[in-house]
Amino acid sequence: RDEGPPREIQDIRDNSKDGEYWESLTGVIPERTLKLWDALGAALLEYHKVLTRRSELFSEATALQRQNS
Repeated sequence: RDEGPPREIQDIRDNSKDGEYWESLTGVIPERTLKLWDALGAALLEYHKVLTRRSELFSEATALQRQNS
């Protein structure tokens, strides 16, 4: 059976309002919330540094205790 050449299906999509859609999404999260998240992210990085340093100091203290005993 000969079906001939495959049919091409054209999926035509109206993208005329794409710009408006994406522009409207820029305000979904309020600027105040974004600033808060940025501040929290910076604070968590600092906290991580403090915890990392404490872990290093604890390891050093444990090694010194072993040397002293």
